[in-house]
Amino acid sequence: MQESWTMFKQPDTVESDAELKEIFGEEAVISRVGKFNLIHLDHPSEDEIERRVEEFDPNDLLEDDCPLCRMLRDQGGNVVYDDY
Repeated sequence: MQESWTMFKQPDTVESDAELKEIFGEEAVISRVGKFNLIHLDHPSEDEIERRVEEFDPNDLLEDDCPLCRMLRDQGGNVVYDDY
């Protein structure tokens, strides 16, 4: 199965787990990696969550030649994994 992701964040906010679950649903699994929240909506295994956390590198995800990507990389945000 191919995984998909989306990234967004409201500027200058740090959401609590409760706030993130209010946004994404009670079944959301939340991992925090530096300035980023990994939101797992695709019901991954514990091993898959661990792999995502260990391998997460915003430099791999966001391109250097993209001004928007550089901004997102600097401010952090929510990276959402889903089944869609």
